[in-house]
Parts: sequence; C-alpha cells; structure tokens
Amino acid sequence: MDKIRTFIEEQFLITFDESFPEETDLFKEGVMDSFGYVQLCRFLEREFSIVFSEQDMTNNVMVSLTRIQEHVARKLKLIAQEKLSNPDTGQTP
Repeated sequence: MDKIRTFIEEQFLITFDESFPEETDLFKEGVMDSFGYVQLCRFLEREFSIVFSEQDMTNNVMVSLTRIQEHVARKLKLIAQEKLSNPDTGQTP
C-alpha cells in the first residue's frame, strides 16, 4: 500500500506526517478535486487490477489515505476470495 501513499504525495505535492495525518480528508483540505480523484482511481485500477463501480466512486469512500488503503485492501480480498471459490475451469491439462 506504500504505492498509494507515494502516488498521492507525488501527484498532489503533499507529505503525510504529524501535521497532515493519513486520516485527513483530502477533499476538505483542498488537496484533491474531482479531476485528481479520477486520476487516483485510474492509478489504483491499473496498479492493483481492480475496478471501481460508480457507487465506489460517489459514496465518499475514498477521501483519505487511510480510507483509500482500506477500500483497496477490501477489493483485493474480495478478488482473492472469488478466485478461490471460482477457480478457472476452462483450462485443459
């Protein structure tokens, strides 16, 4: 999840520290706008091979680094669970 932190810090020119904790709402602090949010979502989709639904993107789920990391971790866990319960049966020996 360090890739997410690095992306946000480099893209939005901030540094997470004691004065700007990871729980900070990036929208309320004026760090990220809707264009930056779309860029972040596209980065996450490419980097982690996940897809965000419209609901994911509009429910204020990903407003801080902490919440973004938690949401990505949940999506990755769901993908892993789906792969275990639906193994690829189309392969031939």
